[in-house]
Order: sequence, then C-alpha cells, then structure tokens
Amino acid sequence: MLYKSILCSILYLFSYGFLHLEAVCDTIDGYFASLSKKDVYEVMHEPQVGSIGALGGFSFVLLKILALAFLLYNESYLIIFFALILSRTSLFFALDLQYHESSHFIKSIQNAYKTPLYLKLLFLPFNLLTKFILSGLKKKLGFINGDTLGFTIEIQEIIYLNLGILLIQF
Repeated sequence: MLYKSILCSILYLFSYGFLHLEAVCDTIDGYFASLSKKDVYEVMHEPQVGSIGALGGFSFVLLKILALAFLLYNESYLIIFFALILSRTSLFFALDLQYHESSHFIKSIQNAYKTPLYLKLLFLPFNLLTKFILSGLKKKLGFINGDTLGFTIEIQEIIYLNLGILLIQF
C-alpha cells in the first residue's frame, strides 16, 4: 500500500506536467538573483534553471510527494481534494493585485473575471494567505507574474497538505 501511495503521488505530478514546479524553480532562482542585485526578470525567464532553483524545485517535489503519499496511505482523500482545490482557486482572490506589465495571460484573466465580495469574505483566510505570499514575493522580486502565481499554488498546496497531516495526527 505504501508503494502504491508513492506511485500515485508521482503520477499526480506527471499528470499536469510539473507545470507549477517549473515556476517554483524560476521563482527560487529569481529570489536568489535579487540578493546579488541581478536583473530578476531576466533570470526568471532564462530557459535553463539555475542550481539553486533546481535544488529548491527538488525540495518542493520531495515535500509534495511525501505529503501526498502519507495522506493517500492514510486514506485521507478529502484532505487531498481540498488542498488541491483551495491552492488553485485561491489565486482568484489575488486578481486585484498589480502584475508585471508583460503578464498578458494574467491581464486577460483580470479582464474576464471579478471575484464576488461574498466569496472573498467566505474564503478570507485563504485570500489573506495568498496575498501575504504574493506581497512578499513582490517586495523581494519587484513584481508578480505567472511564475510567482505558480509558486504560490505550490507553496499553498504543500501548506494545506501538511496541515491535513497535522489534523489526522490529532
């Protein structure tokens, strides 16, 4: 059963093509580039991943596989479901933030969708967490773009999965 849980966790990552994990690597590279006063936007859009980004990405993959495998092994499917859904839908609460001028995809989403006030209030803790993460990234990187959104999805997913692990431990 443990092997099946680990295998399913890995297959889940393959199912969406590691899409957000590439954003994690780019955001980590950008974060460390900002420490050395390099052009963060250029570093994040280079086609190759730096060594720090690769190590950070590997760490995220490891944390995610371990959390998913543990929850699958304990048959906590509802926790996994809510973690996956909440981590992705929380980005709709961050559409009112200011994004990088070349983020055309985000601008098209902003023009097409406005989050109703009752949803913002209903999901206030998730809204606050999303804005906290993105404002911290904006402060450090100088902008928010699609890579930072992908990073936010991944970090929230890991947070929610680990909170679920804590929940079933008590």
